[in-house]
Amino acid sequence: MKEENSSFHLHSTQNPIKEGERISLSIPSPLEKDEFLVIIGIGCGYHVISYLKSVEEPTKILLIEPFSELESLVGSELREKLGEVPIYYGWEKFETLDRSDWMPAGTKNLRIFIHPNYSRRYPDLCEKISSFFRKKESISQNRLAKKEFGRLWVRNFFKHLQKSSESPDSYRILGKSLAPKPGRIGCFVGASPNLESEIDWIRQNKEKLFLLSSDTALGYLLENGIQPHAVLSIDSGLGTFYHFPERIPENIPIFTWFGGACRIFDLKNPKVIYLSTHPLDQILGAKFYPMAPILENPTLNVAGLAVSLFQSLGAESVLLKGFGFEREGGKTHCRSTGYERYDRFFIDRKTSLYNSRYIPESKWRTRTSVLETLQKWSPIPILSEIDSNIESFPDWENSLEDYPSSFPGSGQNWRKLCSGISELPHEIRILLPRETNLLDQRS
Repeated sequence: MKEENSSFHLHSTQNPIKEGERISLSIPSPLEKDEFLVIIGIGCGYHVISYLKSVEEPTKILLIEPFSELESLVGSELREKLGEVPIYYGWEKFETLDRSDWMPAGTKNLRIFIHPNYSRRYPDLCEKISSFFRKKESISQNRLAKKEFGRLWVRNFFKHLQKSSESPDSYRILGKSLAPKPGRIGCFVGASPNLESEIDWIRQNKEKLFLLSSDTALGYLLENGIQPHAVLSIDSGLGTFYHFPERIPENIPIFTWFGGACRIFDLKNPKVIYLSTHPLDQILGAKFYPMAPILENPTLNVAGLAVSLFQSLGAESVLLKGFGFEREGGKTHCRSTGYERYDRFFIDRKTSLYNSRYIPESKWRTRTSVLETLQKWSPIPILSEIDSNIESFPDWENSLEDYPSSFPGSGQNWRKLCSGISELPHEIRILLPRETNLLDQRS
């Protein structure tokens, strides 16, 4: 098949069937039960037909041919060969569809494959399509998180409002953003395996930067004699408990939010509360802290939130250490994380630490989209190295504010306030009568 007014062929002019067989070997296989395969660039379908012959079990698959003109040429014949496998022609038409029209229920992960000839010939179109599905995947993951943790977030929000009001001196709010200043660099430390090879660099440069550790990486840093300037913890799950080892230095501030893990609010460390995009956080900001920044995180990864936080603290740029998606010997995290402490309960003669924490390669590869999204979205530059023109962060606490005397208000006040907000999601509204009672129980 040849493109009009061009010497470009979509398929081999010599042996398209053999070429299709070769390309089909690059299509992801096998797939997990909750994964959905989308193949972009169908042409005459040689690679698709070869792939389907090689798949033993039924596969959730969707075929998209960006150019609608091909439907009249090969559409009928190809549909006859493919049977019930859905195929859509015309990208502009497809991208207007609702996700429920093409994505099967229960899908947690999208696998995207673009025909290599299309990638070479139409790079801009292929990037547009890839971006479309990355956003759909993020939205899907976000909805799954909301479904699983939504009730916990609301309960923790009011529980921690009440608890923090009992000892307000231990809490501050990220109440305003500081203007960026040249030479101020934030360094976020994640817990990827490459942290182990970067620990010497961190030790040598830690005084030049604002060192912000993820809760997952905290154990490894402390084990190596490195105390970060602060810790960032956003996960509400019970597993967060294991990331904070015993005898953690009590002078390390912890950045978190009111919907965060209960373990954090039991620690003696000073807490800095940030406002997220959660509706209750936005209401809190409007009522008590109108100048407080709402920290956005389109990557749905803790590194994305760290970038937003550094921007609010006045950082000019940011470094990422322990942040990578290359596994080393099957490891998904560095040593000494809370996952090791948690997994020890389940290790026996038949189950090793490796097997209990192993993530299939098919799922691991999808994490690389986080890095791509972060690099495109980041509001401040992401550096790969630092130079000599570095300033410290002595005044970052100027962005913090104390609780006002009226904070946090009674449960009755919160119910009245929320009842007047028509945009408040129904799943939050139905929880308010019960959860806001926590504020009414204060003595």
